Formats: sequence, C-alpha cells, structure tokens
Amino acid sequence: MKRNLISTLLTFIVAVMLSAMPVIAMAEEAETPEAFGETFIDLLDQKDSDRWYASNGWSNGGTFLSGWRDDHVVFQDGKLKLLIDNTPCLEDQAQCSEKPYASGEYSTTQRYGYGKFEVRMKAVKGDGVVTVFFTYGADSDGKADEIDIEILGKNTTQFETNYFTKGVGMHSTIIPLGFDAADDFHDYAFVWAPDSIKWYVDGKLVHTETGSRGALPSAPGYIITNMWPATKTNGWANEYVYPGKTQIAEVDRIAYTAQAQQPDSNVDPSPPVQQGKSVDLLVEDERELKVFRIGQTEMAPLRFVMESLNATVKWNVGKHEIIVNDDKVSKSEMIFKVDSKVVSINGKQIMMKNPVVLKNGHAYVPLTVLTDTIGADVIRKDGKVSISRGNE
Repeated sequence: MKRNLISTLLTFIVAVMLSAMPVIAMAEEAETPEAFGETFIDLLDQKDSDRWYASNGWSNGGTFLSGWRDDHVVFQDGKLKLLIDNTPCLEDQAQCSEKPYASGEYSTTQRYGYGKFEVRMKAVKGDGVVTVFFTYGADSDGKADEIDIEILGKNTTQFETNYFTKGVGMHSTIIPLGFDAADDFHDYAFVWAPDSIKWYVDGKLVHTETGSRGALPSAPGYIITNMWPATKTNGWANEYVYPGKTQIAEVDRIAYTAQAQQPDSNVDPSPPVQQGKSVDLLVEDERELKVFRIGQTEMAPLRFVMESLNATVKWNVGKHEIIVNDDKVSKSEMIFKVDSKVVSINGKQIMMKNPVVLKNGHAYVPLTVLTDTIGADVIRKDGKVSISRGNE
C-alpha cells in the first residue's frame, strides 16, 4: 500500500482505563488463524504461567472500587485465593489504580471456544462483594461477548446467570442454590454451544438459554475468575462495606472440555488497524483503547500504536512474546514478554519502568519505550497525547 503522508498522527485521551468488565489477554497480538485453548483440568496447586496470568496495574473503573494487583492472587493450601483489602491503597491509592481497595483477577492467556467451562469455588459473603467466573472475548467488530456465573455477596444463597452478545446484556436470571455458596466449595459450570448455553450447579442442570431473549455469543473468550468490591450498582450488588480485614474467595479447580465444533478461527478478534493514516481516538465506550497511567508511567496499546505507524506486530504463542518490527523507518526490532519489565531492543536487553500489562485483549507497554525506539515525537496538550513522526 503506497503511503504519501508527511506524518502520522495518533491521538489518545489520557485517562484511567475503564471497562464494563475485565479482561484480558492476548487476542489482539494473535496471528490468524487463532489457536484456541484445548481441553484442560487445573487443580490450582500453583500458577501455570503458560496458561494464566494475574491482572496487575489497572482498574475496570465504573462500578469497580478496586484496582487489580497480582499480589492479590495467591496460591496457598492447594487453592487459588482471590483477595480484597485496602493494602497498599490506604497509604498510596496510586498503587491501586487510584482506587481505595485492591483485588485479584486470574485470566487465561488464550481464548476458548464452544465447550464445558467448570469451576469449583467458595464465594465471599458481604454487601458489595462480587465473586465471578466467566468468559470474555470480542468479535470481529470489537464488541464484547461474555458468559457469566456471578455470586453476589449480599445473598450467597443464589447465583446469577447472564450473557452478553456484541456488548448487549440484560439476559440475567437469578437461580436459588439451596445452600450458602460462602460456606463451602461447590461445582459451577456452563456448557456453551452454537445454539444454547446451559448452566449447572453440582452437576445438576439449573438454567438454559437458547437465544429466545437475544442472540447468543459467538466469539471465543478468555476464562476469567475474579472478586471485586462494587459501588453505584443501583442495588444490584449493594454498596461495598469493607469489614476491616482481608476478604478471600477460594477456587479449588478450573476445567475446560472442548466440543468438536468450534467458532471460526479465522476471525481477527480485534478491530482492523488502518496503517499510515491519522487516527483520532475519542473514548465514548468504556472499553475503547486509550492511554492510561500506572503511577507516572503512561501505558499505550502496543499493537494499535505500532501498526498505525506502519510497523508489524506478531505474537509468539509458545514463548508469550510480542515481536515488533519497524523495518521501514527506524530499522528496529522490539521483543516484549508478557508480565516482564525486560524488553529486547535490537538485541539489547532494556529494563522498563513497568511490565507489559494485558487489558481487554490488548497488550499495553510504557509509551516512551515505543516512541524513543522509533524516534517519534510526543505532544501532551488538552488532556490528549499526540504521537507523530515524519517521512512515512
């Protein structure tokens, strides 16, 4: 494609990263066809870094009163434990994404297609606490698909099913459990097929959706479990009240069994990037891309920035590496590794201020690492960050 532009300009709103639901992982760096996750059983005795990562350094914003911290995802006594407390937020809210509390979220690094999704867990009781097991992914339009198992701390004798298709929800159903989900471990599951979603509790079918209330999800999703404190939910979860001590949700087992039929693997799960053109990214949807801060470090969406500046970005699934080649201008190669502060720039190891952060299927890295390497100019004005370079 011939490009005649004198310069390329990217504009971002500088703001705290917001989204209606977390997520997280590597969708946008994946090459097509995408390799979906395979059948597995994880007893959660220890972290499996090939399959999972702990969210760290950002917040969903909105109704979420916490920032995700990876030290609030703990493996102890043969179980995964998700924590909520005010450490270290009480001393420095910047360490909790400017939120009063910190909490834990655990997500797969790959997306998973049709099949059975299972969790054995013990929820947390208390107003405003939400314990969740769900899948989250985006279709080719960048709209979110999601399937939920949610246990609200205000009433742990019931759980809520829900699903979103292209970001549209309102398909929730309250299911009485016949027990208190905060007292002991129980098995929860859903089976996602092209024509139905079926939810199970302790092996018993409790609810089915067939699309009669709205189209069913079709995009594969990351498997995620988290716990978070809620605010301003109009009574859905009640207002969070911190009990003065750490609250702990426990997960004993997560499993996935693939079906023979799977979604189309040739669909790019992120919106296409227009290379070599000016981009004005006004954030109207809470899930949109934008620059956000971890402390004083501006974090930028890696693929969007670099492909818009005519570089190539590839994801090495086996090594969990993101490889950026800027062959046409700076003749540079950058290799980033998920959860690592170390970046290889033209074969030289450089330590970044913050590690690669995964958010809603996008990888974020310190902005200055990108701009310094490729020789781009950065202008900050009126709450925006503009990135440009000449001779494109």
